[in-house]
Amino acid sequence: MATIEITRSNRDRLNRLRRYPREPYRTIVRRLMDQSEDPEPLSPETIADIQASLDEIRRGEFVTHEELKRDLGIE
Repeated sequence: MATIEITRSNRDRLNRLRRYPREPYRTIVRRLMDQSEDPEPLSPETIADIQASLDEIRRGEFVTHEELKRDLGIE
C-alpha cells in the first residue's frame, strides 16, 4: 500500500463521489479507474437505509451467526 498526498479540493471532490458516507478513497479511485462500472451513486434512500443499519449495529441491535444458528437449532 502506498500513501499519496492530495489537495484539499481533490479530497473534497473525492468525498462528493462517495456512494455511501464512509466509502474508502481506495474504492472510489478503483471505481474511477474502471470505467466499466456503473457510475451512478447510491440514492439518498439507500444511503439512509445503510446509515440506519450501521446505527443499529453500533447500538448492538443485531444477532450473530452463532446466536442465529443456536436459535434455529442449526449446528
